[in-house]
Amino acid sequence: MARGNEVQGATNAVGAKIVTSASDIQALFDACRVVLFDCDGVLVNSEPISLATLVDVLDHFNAPLSLREVSDRFTGRSSSAPIEYIKTQTGRDVSAEFKPYYYKMLFDRYDRDLTKINGIDAVLEALRQRDIAFCISSSSSVERLEKTMQVTGLGPWFEGRVYSADFVQNGKPAPDLFLYAANGMGYAPTEAIVIEDSVAGVTAARAAGMKCIGFVGGGHYADDRQTASRRLYDAGADIVIKDMAILAEAVI
Repeated sequence: MARGNEVQGATNAVGAKIVTSASDIQALFDACRVVLFDCDGVLVNSEPISLATLVDVLDHFNAPLSLREVSDRFTGRSSSAPIEYIKTQTGRDVSAEFKPYYYKMLFDRYDRDLTKINGIDAVLEALRQRDIAFCISSSSSVERLEKTMQVTGLGPWFEGRVYSADFVQNGKPAPDLFLYAANGMGYAPTEAIVIEDSVAGVTAARAAGMKCIGFVGGGHYADDRQTASRRLYDAGADIVIKDMAILAEAVI
């Protein structure tokens, strides 16, 4: 899907570069009435934890992959993706076993290590002050999102506005979750901006007919934010940022 005319100049000007000026993204918000936040890697710095845990879990189920392979295959995807991968590699259906094993290990690590993305509270406050609605639209399960909200203290920002891949038949990169969330919030796709850190998520946003801001400020991109920026831009992101402070400034 082609990017909207109202942001075409900005995207052509910056290409896949990480935007560091709020003025480059302010035009995106001219017609915005709702912001759909991915959770992992956007609201919370969970991807380094979840990817490392998934490496251990895949090894446990005799379907090992390296950390890079896990990141490339499963970032932004629901748990059905690694479950299906295990089945193709081993012939074993671990649907009943996977989540309890994975979540026990993951949640123990969340309790020790999970933190919010720097500056996200300022973004949420800026949206509230400008009267722009916002919600979570995440590939994570309801159970995982509830744990995330509890550990980080983000829950009060999103009460009654948390949409999980559990709610739709097809997860990202299909557009189903974003369309479901926008409808649930009472807005048209053209009124929405998605904040995403994964290729699957950006692809889903564009397929839903929504604008998309790519975010590469999470710890899982610390080694090469520029390559991550290129991948998100190539997937269809209108703008890519690495700092939530820029987003808060743009909203204000």
